[in-house]
Amino acid sequence: MPVQWLVWSPLQNEVIASGQLADINQLSELTEYAAARPVYGLVPTSEMLLTQVAIPAGSSRQLTAVLPYLLEEELAQDVDSLHVQLLKRDNDIATVAIIEHHKIAMWLAAFADYGIELKKLIPDCLCLPLFNDGYSAAEIDGQWLIRQSEAMGVCADSSWLAAWVTAQKAPIIVDTVDDSADDEGDDITPETEAARLTEEVESIVAATASLAQVTIHHYTPAPVNIPGHWQPQTPELVMQLLAIGAAESKATLLSGPYKPQAAWRKHLQPWRKVAIAAAVVLVALIGEQVLTTQRLEQQANAYRAESDRIFRQVLPQFKRIPSQSYLKNQMNAALKSLGGHGEQNGMLMWLSELKPALIKVPSIKIVNLKYDQTRGELRLQATAAGFQDFEQLRSALSVQFEVDQGQLTKADNLVSGAVVLRRKA
Repeated sequence: MPVQWLVWSPLQNEVIASGQLADINQLSELTEYAAARPVYGLVPTSEMLLTQVAIPAGSSRQLTAVLPYLLEEELAQDVDSLHVQLLKRDNDIATVAIIEHHKIAMWLAAFADYGIELKKLIPDCLCLPLFNDGYSAAEIDGQWLIRQSEAMGVCADSSWLAAWVTAQKAPIIVDTVDDSADDEGDDITPETEAARLTEEVESIVAATASLAQVTIHHYTPAPVNIPGHWQPQTPELVMQLLAIGAAESKATLLSGPYKPQAAWRKHLQPWRKVAIAAAVVLVALIGEQVLTTQRLEQQANAYRAESDRIFRQVLPQFKRIPSQSYLKNQMNAALKSLGGHGEQNGMLMWLSELKPALIKVPSIKIVNLKYDQTRGELRLQATAAGFQDFEQLRSALSVQFEVDQGQLTKADNLVSGAVVLRRKA
């Protein structure tokens, strides 16, 4: 099927380019024009049905889903194969466009293959100008596009255009003669027959007057011997007329499964796989971070428990540990007290100097230590296997300290005694 096209500039109010493609497979010729312009697709009205249907009470909330089944008895096809688009609703009357799904899918796929996005898909007859006092019409490719109202129109072949126009205002002739006289067996008088003929003539005149009231505003030469009142308008290029109407039209068949994606979704589509991969990596990193955090918390809890244990062992006089800062302060204070006021006087220094002597006499076991900083002495309470062990200890300590050894006692094969150490002057 030939495809006519036109590029219209609303700013310059003129046609930029126009032409005709042999078929829809030649859309590649339009990609340059479509690159920076909105594209409107005009669907031949001959490919669809525009009709009206009564809306049952209580169907308003699910009208879109109900509409196809309201038309089921009037259609020869399965409603599931048809796209039913609501164009207008007037109280309990809905005006709809009906077209096969596969046609819309075929058109959209053809445009998509060449990177052309349709902003609207509009019945071509609804792109004609709208008149309140009649119809608008234009001939294109031997067929007449006629717009009847805001959402109704037809595509009429020239061969049956006259019959269609006549049907728009066809009168119903009602015989008003009382035939009861025949039923009663009375004869029809000449006066009665004359009255009947007069009424028939008046009905015919009324019918002719009704036909004369059908005003059709046409933009191409009027057809010959077609009833109705054909009112000429300023001649226009039909595609230009339709292009202007398409830009202004609110009607579109692109709804439901054919609704265009939002612009931001379209721009994000090429990055979809990248976003999925990034999301997977992010989830993995978060999972690893959670596991690391849990492991560190477990280690911190273990260190906290161990520090509490050491604190209670070293400083048993403190029963409560209200906070870790309290524990740290108390441990620092105890360490400071053990270290004394100078490097040479602190207990830690005495212990470091005592260590070599104790290593020389490994059999000596220290039972108790008492440091008197004021007097500058360290008192040891120790046990050993024999008296000679204490003599060896005294000899080793005498190198650095003044040693006063107390009385030694033996019990249960152990010798115990006290040793007082002072620094040499």
